[in-house]
Amino acid sequence: MGYSILDEKSIIDYVINSKQLKGFFTSGDAEAKEIGDGNLNLVFVVKSKTNSNKSIIIKQAIPYLRCVGESFPLAKERMKYEIRSMLEYEKLSPTSIPKIYHTDEDMCLIAMQNLNNHIIMRKGILENIEYPLFAEHISEHLVKTLLGTSSFLMSSNDKKALMDKFTMNTELCKLTEDFVFSSPYMTDATNRHNPEIDEDVKKIRLDNAFKIKACELKYIFMNKSEALIHGDLHTGSIMLNNNETFVIDSEFAFFGPIGFDVGAIFGNLLMAYCSYFVRDNKTYQEWLLKTAFDVLKLFEAKFILQWAQVEDSALLPKPYFEEMGEARRELQELMIRQIISEAIGFAGCKMMRRQMGVAHILEIETIEDEKQRAIVEKAVIKLAREFVLNYKKLDNINNIFDTVKNTLSYLH
Repeated sequence: MGYSILDEKSIIDYVINSKQLKGFFTSGDAEAKEIGDGNLNLVFVVKSKTNSNKSIIIKQAIPYLRCVGESFPLAKERMKYEIRSMLEYEKLSPTSIPKIYHTDEDMCLIAMQNLNNHIIMRKGILENIEYPLFAEHISEHLVKTLLGTSSFLMSSNDKKALMDKFTMNTELCKLTEDFVFSSPYMTDATNRHNPEIDEDVKKIRLDNAFKIKACELKYIFMNKSEALIHGDLHTGSIMLNNNETFVIDSEFAFFGPIGFDVGAIFGNLLMAYCSYFVRDNKTYQEWLLKTAFDVLKLFEAKFILQWAQVEDSALLPKPYFEEMGEARRELQELMIRQIISEAIGFAGCKMMRRQMGVAHILEIETIEDEKQRAIVEKAVIKLAREFVLNYKKLDNINNIFDTVKNTLSYLH
C-alpha cells in the first residue's frame, strides 16, 4: 500500500481493511476523530459506536511541520524511528509505553492503546496534580532504555546493529541541533519571545561565553552515540495517572548522549517549578522541585545498581570485569558524574530555548500578564545560563541543588 494522508473517513477504511486491526471493530461500528494538538503529526482516536470502552489511537506522520504548515517540509519517514524506538522500548521497558497493536512504516503510522484514563503531564501540572510515583517510574524507564542500549550493557555487534536502524533520522536531529543549540541564540525568523524580556534575550545573543558552551554541548549531542535516546522527552511526551506513567512521541529517537533525555525531563520540571513563582501554590512548587531532584537521584542510583550487575559487555568484557574488582566502583562514579554533568548542560539549553526560540511551554505561556510571565522567563534564563556555563562542575546532586536555590534566591 502506498502512502496517503488519512482523514476521519479514510482511517476507518484503513482500520477495517488492516489484517492486524480489523478485529477491533466491525464494519459500520467504527468512528474516528482527529485529536492531535502537537507540532508534528496527525493523531486519531478510533472507537466503537456501540462500546465506549473499545478504542485505539492511530498516529500518522505527515510530510511537513504541522505547527507551521506545508511551507515547512518535513520527511514523513520520521515515523519509522518512532515505530522502531517504541518496539525497542516494548522489549526493554514494556510497562512504560502504551500497548502497540500495529505498525506500518509505508503509511508512516502506529496504532496503540488509547490512554483515555491518563493525562498529558504538562496539563496535569497546570491543574496542580501531584504524581507520587512519577519519579520512580520515569527513572526506571530512563535506566532500562538508556543503559539497555549502551555499551555498558550490550555487545559491540548488537549495539552497532541496533544503531544501524536509527542512523538516518537526520532531519529531526537537525531540528534539535538548530532549535535547541543554535537558532535561539542568533537572529532567526523562527524565534519569538515576550517583549518584556527583550534586554535579557539580547544579552544572551551577545554572550559569547554562553554561546561557546552551547556549541560545546551541541558538539556532544551531534557526536556522542552512547545509547538510544528518546530525543524529545518532556512533560508533553508523558501521559500518566497516579498509578501508571507512559512515554510517547519518540520520533526524534537516535543514538545520542545518555544525558540528553535525563536533562530534558529535569529541565522541563524546573521550568514548571519556576512558573510557580507567579502562580499561587507554593506547596505544589515545592513538589515540582522535589520531583525534579528525585528523578536525578533515582536515575543515578538505579543506573549504578543495574550496571553493576552486568558482567559482560562491550565496555567491560567478562575477564576485565572480574579482574577490576573494587575498582569498578571508581569507574562507575566517573561515568555517572559525566552523564549527570552533561544532563545539566543539556537541561540548560532546553530551558533557554523555550524562552526565546520557536517552541515555548504551556506552564509559562499560559501566564497571561506579560510582566508576570517575564518574571518567570527571566528566572529560567538566569538558571539556564548557570547550567550551561558551569555544567562540567555540576556533576552531583548537592551542587546542582545549591545552584538552583542560590541562583533563584532573589525570588524567595
